[in-house]
Amino acid sequence: MHASLATQQPLTIDAVEENVSLFGEADPGEPEPRLSLRVSVSLRFFDLVGLLAFQPEMMLTASDLLNSEALTEALRFALVNSDMPQIEEYAELARTALSHPRRSFHAYTKLVAEAVTRTFGVTAPQPPAAPAVNTLRLVAA
Repeated sequence: MHASLATQQPLTIDAVEENVSLFGEADPGEPEPRLSLRVSVSLRFFDLVGLLAFQPEMMLTASDLLNSEALTEALRFALVNSDMPQIEEYAELARTALSHPRRSFHAYTKLVAEAVTRTFGVTAPQPPAAPAVNTLRLVAA
């Protein structure tokens, strides 16, 4: 199944909050009020794996990969720190690392991919099946 986190409304605006961090957590040292927004995005399997495996500011540990809350929090962080071209680049890095077992980062990317499947319930898209070969036509040709 491909990932789709989108809802009918792509942007929801909530109340203005004071003394909160970027993620809405209590922060008494924050002097300016923040408007709370919820943005829905649609991410593919390789987008998720790429964001979690290749975001430069993030290094997930083995225990993080086993903890669904830590993985979800890491994804939030990665999304806030990435733009669309970066997400595409990370997705391509993930696709390449997973499809070539001898590439560097293959083992780590595979662990991240398994954690994504376990936590978010999505898997890599399957390539289309090869068309059946009619051996009788090959002989007759």
